[in-house]
Amino acid sequence: MSESRLLKWIDERLGAAHWARKGLKKVFPDHWSFLLGEIALFCFIILLLTGIYLTLFYRPDAAPVIYDGPYEPLRGREMSAAYESVMRLSYEVRAGLVMRQIHHWSSLVFVASIVAHMMRIFFTGAFRKPREINWMVGVTLLLLAIGMGFSGYSLPDDLLSGTGLRIAYSAVISIPFVGPYIAFLVFGGEFPTEGIISRLFVMHVMLLPALIIGLIVAHL
Repeated sequence: MSESRLLKWIDERLGAAHWARKGLKKVFPDHWSFLLGEIALFCFIILLLTGIYLTLFYRPDAAPVIYDGPYEPLRGREMSAAYESVMRLSYEVRAGLVMRQIHHWSSLVFVASIVAHMMRIFFTGAFRKPREINWMVGVTLLLLAIGMGFSGYSLPDDLLSGTGLRIAYSAVISIPFVGPYIAFLVFGGEFPTEGIISRLFVMHVMLLPALIIGLIVAHL
């Protein structure tokens, strides 16, 4: 029995083709403007795949080490183990720098496409009843995407990410009454702390992706 005959035999008994077409048309509508949401979905898949590759070589540790890799300007300098692993990933791991760049640009397009998608929904009024819950899911997805981007941006533990973390710490600690407690919970103490890298790593590769995947399924 050929593949087409087998699929026809199954469809005649289960009627699956009608439901499959209906489901696919809902998830992937024909109008071009819905491509913005699909771009965000495809970018997230690329982020997952490249992120898995990068995780194999990244070391989420802020302990100081001496760099002895091939990048001459930094050889013999003290740096965190996280930054040292990023340098090795960029200069010694095959396709490491390419994967970093793909991951970096996919994250930017991911957030930008979500914003563009939500603007289309807002200006066309598609967030109104009965779609309020899906709109709130989308807003939550945008916030999680920003949080995922910030946590990933901070993982290399270089000067740029350290500046961003200092700003975030100052913003959190300035919250009246509860700010110092939240900052201690998130950062593990007064900034800078050695525990912040490992905490951000867990958020970036486990907690936030799991939440985003769950909400994407609900959103679709």
